[in-house]
Amino acid sequence: MTKERWLEKVKESQVKLAGLISEYHPAARSKVRDREMANRVADSMPITAPTAERACRNVREKIAGEYKTDPLMDFDNAIKAEDISAIYSILSGAWFGVPESTSCWKIPGFREAVDLMDDPPDPEPNGGDLVHGDADRDEGGHGPN
Repeated sequence: MTKERWLEKVKESQVKLAGLISEYHPAARSKVRDREMANRVADSMPITAPTAERACRNVREKIAGEYKTDPLMDFDNAIKAEDISAIYSILSGAWFGVPESTSCWKIPGFREAVDLMDDPPDPEPNGGDLVHGDADRDEGGHGPN
């Protein structure tokens, strides 16, 4: 997919993606929201991949500890700047924040984020990558879509 088409798809889904980021990106959540989400997940999104959930929990803690700015504001700024690498990284962080449950596919914006991460823009003609794939993302599962 071209850079232009990829960015167009991001913009088409921007509201849904922003909702996903605000709800699930580890750096966007407070301790109170973490407890609220844990209760909601227990009720509506049973963990279906416990091993992957444990691995993702470690990655979530790392992201939350290292991320120093507001991912939602960063997402908006990255879209304005057409910074594909930053957009991809923020979406990847939100992906890690989603519980390892096959019910995750019902979350608004999740399917769009996965589609964007699974089909990043083609490499630049000069050979440079627009996106450096997140190898850690392959550890998670989220079940069949």
